[in-house]
Amino acid sequence: MLLQPISHAGTPASVSDLALMLMLVTLAVGLLGMRFGRMKGKPRNFRRHRMIMSVAIILNLAIIFSVMLPSTFMFYTDPDVVVLEPLSITTLLHSVVGLPAIVSGMIYAFGDLPTKRKKWMRITAVLWVGNIAIGIFMFLQMMHLI
Repeated sequence: MLLQPISHAGTPASVSDLALMLMLVTLAVGLLGMRFGRMKGKPRNFRRHRMIMSVAIILNLAIIFSVMLPSTFMFYTDPDVVVLEPLSITTLLHSVVGLPAIVSGMIYAFGDLPTKRKKWMRITAVLWVGNIAIGIFMFLQMMHLI
């Protein structure tokens, strides 16, 4: 018996599946980028890490603007929405953790690096991985697996 996927505020399950797949690929690229960035601290490796992270952030922004923001808008403008239901709370948590992660990632990838970059990059990495875990949990909630 196949599970019947639902949509989250009008986003078709196939689009959500594609977004989840791209997020997992982004996580893998991010982890590879972190590994390359840690090799001997050579400037060439930092440039490679920055390029890999830039691609990961661009993928994230594409998913945020094409899937997540429209779904969230439709979900919370629905007159029948229950704000304190588990899916809604997970969505809000995902947004609260994700916003600083994506903003700091954009600053590091496209702007100037702060003076204590290792500290802030570690914080960003923790936020980013945590937010991906929350996003996977939210996807499983939408599929009624949790």
